[in-house]
Amino acid sequence: MSSRRIYHLLSRLVDLRPEEASSAFLLFFYFFLIQISAYIIEPVKISLYLRWLTADRLPYAYLLSALLIGLAVALNSELLQRVRRHFYIASSLLFFIFTLVLFWFLFRLHWPWLSLIYWFWSDLFMVTSTTQFWIMVNDLYHPHQAKRLIGFLVSGGLLGGVAGALVASRLARSLGTENLLLICPALLLGCLVIIYFSRRLSQKEERTDSSRAEAGKPARSSPLATWRAIRASRYLSALAVIVALGMVVTTLVDFQFVSVVGGTFTDQDARTSFLGSFLTILLIFSYLLHILFTNRILRKAGIRVALLIAPALLLLGSVAIFFIPAVYLIHWAVFIKGTDKSLSYSLNQSVRELLYIPVPPEIKYRAKVFIDMFVSKFAKGLSSIILLVGFTLLHFNLQQISLVVIAFILGWIFLNLSITREYVNTVKRNLKIKWQDADRVIKDSLDLDLTKLIFDTLESKKRSSVLYAMNLLHLLKTEKMSPELKKILSYKADEIVARSMDAVLEARGQIFIPEIDEALEQGSLGAEVEEILSLASYQEVMKDYLDRVSKDRSQEAETSKMEVAKALGLMEAGLAVTRNLKRLLKDESPDVASYALESAARLKQREFIPLIVRHLSRPATRDVAQRTLVDYGTKIIGTLKDYLSDKDEDLNLRKAIPGILARMGTQRAADILSLELKKQEEEVATEIIEALYWLRTRHPQLHFPQELVVSEIIRLIRKSYQLIFELKEIKDKKEAGLLFQDLENSLARTLKHIFELLSLIYPLEDMTRAYQNICLGTKKSLDYSIELLDNILKKELNLYLLPLIEELPLEIRAQKCRKLLKNLEKLSPGPEPGEGKPDS
Repeated sequence: MSSRRIYHLLSRLVDLRPEEASSAFLLFFYFFLIQISAYIIEPVKISLYLRWLTADRLPYAYLLSALLIGLAVALNSELLQRVRRHFYIASSLLFFIFTLVLFWFLFRLHWPWLSLIYWFWSDLFMVTSTTQFWIMVNDLYHPHQAKRLIGFLVSGGLLGGVAGALVASRLARSLGTENLLLICPALLLGCLVIIYFSRRLSQKEERTDSSRAEAGKPARSSPLATWRAIRASRYLSALAVIVALGMVVTTLVDFQFVSVVGGTFTDQDARTSFLGSFLTILLIFSYLLHILFTNRILRKAGIRVALLIAPALLLLGSVAIFFIPAVYLIHWAVFIKGTDKSLSYSLNQSVRELLYIPVPPEIKYRAKVFIDMFVSKFAKGLSSIILLVGFTLLHFNLQQISLVVIAFILGWIFLNLSITREYVNTVKRNLKIKWQDADRVIKDSLDLDLTKLIFDTLESKKRSSVLYAMNLLHLLKTEKMSPELKKILSYKADEIVARSMDAVLEARGQIFIPEIDEALEQGSLGAEVEEILSLASYQEVMKDYLDRVSKDRSQEAETSKMEVAKALGLMEAGLAVTRNLKRLLKDESPDVASYALESAARLKQREFIPLIVRHLSRPATRDVAQRTLVDYGTKIIGTLKDYLSDKDEDLNLRKAIPGILARMGTQRAADILSLELKKQEEEVATEIIEALYWLRTRHPQLHFPQELVVSEIIRLIRKSYQLIFELKEIKDKKEAGLLFQDLENSLARTLKHIFELLSLIYPLEDMTRAYQNICLGTKKSLDYSIELLDNILKKELNLYLLPLIEELPLEIRAQKCRKLLKNLEKLSPGPEPGEGKPDS
């Protein structure tokens, strides 16, 4: 069957991508065949043990299995390091095929203690074959891929378990218990064939993803080193303890179940038939539970809730035994065993395997083998000691064992709550920050205002000695003059003498000003110039001089206006002469206007504001006007809000205001921008979003109303859907090449704005990680980003965002968007606790 046909067949059943179809198909049938064998072996194990050794000796079986499994773990770890993955798995299958035939022959000799060895062998088969299957899944898929496909893969195992249990229940009486073992070798030979084809797929996957180039050859390490690596990781330590606690609970529940069954059914074949029937019904129920609920729980409730369901139900069942009459014990045993196993086969298994996937590959495979084989069997050994002490020595009854079970369940619940946080942190560690905010990096490493002033000062040397002197005075006032900077500024200072102020005064003589290099050293230049500027006679001359040069249109007059504009800014605010700055703010020359704006920033007189605001619509002076308004501070926030809200104002002017409000960095500025965002005006939405994001990055203590932000996110998602529909419409039109590119760029910008808004209500660093790795575009980075979002965002919001970031063919993407668009209006955001309303 071709890969394309497999995809069309499976896409009706599961959410998968074309390149995943073949691997998912093979893994489904591999798990199917493994589990058929497992559920033929399982009832044979229990029935033969109860026949020869009875239920009282079950703790010995648990203890032997725990003791010997250490050797198996060491051997498996060594094989994983020395041989290639697929050769290791194929060799294991051949070993199990041979030993199955051997056990069938030896059981004919009726050795009682052989059932104890077979018990250990069957445990080894169960854990080894299942672990090897999940290793193959880890080799091929990243977290979000696995989350989509895990339901389908687990269903293969459940259906196989149903088939195996059904075979055991129907054929046990006719063939005999021991003869059922001969069915399994043929099934495992089918697994060998699948291994051959999956090896080819894995090699192809390795070529397309360099991060897995060494997947078939893990780093060499001893079991002791693996144990140390697990202890060094909080996440793996928690996972190991969770597996151990779950295994203790399962073993104690299993003992209770087997004890009740052993007392109820005395005939071997009848017991085997009952167990086969029980497992059949159990696995059918597990399959239905898995198909109907597992994916929904993972998608809508997340891993945290999924981890709590099993211990909560088992806690309920363990408490129930204290209220159940003895005659109904078999029903209770069926309930608690069915609850444990049905969830273990469906939800628990899916979640547990998902928890392994974000672990780094250099430790993942060794840790998984160690935890799944050694830790779980060690926990089973611990359970056997508890049973030996409690049941054999202290003569515990089933109710008292349930008290022990309850204690372990409570610890299990506590650790399940804690590991979800570690899971998200582990996913984050797979997502590195790819680039820093350029504006922030420059701001942190460079004083832009000082740098601009230095360049203006040096440049003014060429144009006017007066401008140079006044820029130098301004620079001195910054109190950031280093010796090196003084040396640069005083270069050829002897060429610039007292004539600098004479040019303004238009006096016949010269006013003495010390050489600039000397003034710089003595720090006296600023005081001397300020003394001159404070003279009433000087201010009167300045006014007359401005009247004269304002009528002159020559180049020299432009320089003179710049000198006057600078001088006015050096005077004290409130002087009558400073009102003349209005004329310079209206000047058509960008250079003159820029000097006037800088002076207005220092004077901060309210009467200048309307003239300053008008410069926001002029490209040449917009940046200076923005800085000037920022310098005015929070007292003009209300005025800026009025301009921003006025739809009759110039659009370029309105677009410049959000950036000014953002630089003020106050909660009131954030509230005003949020309220303007609520209006959903397309014309200024981009600037408002970028301003809010700027506020979030520089002032993380500010709060943003979630309801308003989510409403805008929904609008942008809807806009993105429309862009995708347009892209689909013009995709095959040759003449639409440039339009197609423009639409793609628009879609990329919209996605950027969505993540900027998400950063307002979710952790900034998390959203940055996710967005940057989505932009990176590799399969691994994209998949881990989606997994991180799935664990952080509200489930409904994540559902609508997913088609915009998943790597999908355009047709499928458009189809998904069209389905979701119908329900998008139903997404009604509500404010979360702690999200304050905007300040009045």
